[in-house]
Amino acid sequence: MFDRLTPSRDPDRVTESESAAVVAYDALDDAGCESIVTATPRRTRGTWIVPAETRAGAWNVHIDPRTGSTRIVRVD
Repeated sequence: MFDRLTPSRDPDRVTESESAAVVAYDALDDAGCESIVTATPRRTRGTWIVPAETRAGAWNVHIDPRTGSTRIVRVD
């Protein structure tokens, strides 16, 4: 039985803003971005959104809190 109140031990889950910032930084680094500076992550119902600035411009990194998967979106 799955109990939603029991914390998961899944290492890919992102449950804290500090972890979200690290995941976002790593995703941008893996994408080849340089001079990465992340801002304070904000949590919505289904995702973390981490604003970031790089040498190439501004980005939002969307992170699925359950799986840790990321999507990088350019901010214009």
